Amino acid sequence: MGELALNGQLQPVKGVLPVALAAAQQNQALVLPQGNALEASRVSALCFYAAASLVELVAWLKGQAPLPDFSVQTPVIKPQAAAYSDLANVKGQATARRALEVAASGGHNLLLSGPPGAGKTLLASCLPGILPPLTETEALEVAAIESVSQGHDPARWGQRPFRAPHHSSSAIALVGGGSIPRPGEISRAHRGVLFLDELPEFARSVLEMLREPLESGEIHLARAALQASYPARFMLVAAMNPCPCGQLGSDQPPCSCSPAQRHRYRAKLSAPFLDRIDLQLQVPALPPQSLWDEPVGESSQQVQQRVIAARARQDDR
Repeated sequence: MGELALNGQLQPVKGVLPVALAAAQQNQALVLPQGNALEASRVSALCFYAAASLVELVAWLKGQAPLPDFSVQTPVIKPQAAAYSDLANVKGQATARRALEVAASGGHNLLLSGPPGAGKTLLASCLPGILPPLTETEALEVAAIESVSQGHDPARWGQRPFRAPHHSSSAIALVGGGSIPRPGEISRAHRGVLFLDELPEFARSVLEMLREPLESGEIHLARAALQASYPARFMLVAAMNPCPCGQLGSDQPPCSCSPAQRHRYRAKLSAPFLDRIDLQLQVPALPPQSLWDEPVGESSQQVQQRVIAARARQDDR
């Protein structure tokens, strides 16, 4: 698998990791460009060879010269620490912090509703940091999707994805598709978090397409030429204002929306879609003085240990 340049060199390509996983499962050897050697080495059970050019490959097939042993020569790149937001940066919002911990422990979807500036986005960005570390199998699943989408980045190995598409995203961008079906945001968030800010601003038809993946954990894309299935087992965290102006429940300034406007705003979200979001809570805005008075809360690392223990109890049960 590779791309042949006009000068006979073998260029690296996307999508090597899922091919490597399939080859290992079928006990098949794989020949790759040298630029894909590090990615393929993630699959420990794979027998593979890496060549720099077509000349090298032909000489090896004829038995005239061996290919270099890239299991020794491939440089080891240490993964970077994930730059997730830390819960210690969140002051106040004890109920929202508790809801975040419960969601992480049980794998629940979460909806945060509150005025602008209440900290909804900051809370959502903290969620990946309190989830348990990925297992080797889960890390391979995430890297395989990354390999197909944009190419595998070794520095991001083992990091849980955090995807936050804009509310103007199309259905294809969110769930995947195209003439050649590609993974969408829900698949690129596999084993991680999909954050939908300004939830009612997404097209209703786009949100309705999330209902089946939220239930099954995968997405099936069918086109005239071919079909594809991608995993989509993600945690959904959504944020929204309580009304179009965002000030419902606040006195500074008071809400200026009419009851009809509030009804139309909430009606953008269907009941079947909301039924798939387990935890729904209000996140009130805090007065500035309370932000000074509130003590620094627990860090993400401390909360993560309780989440790991909670999941271990569930596994035993």
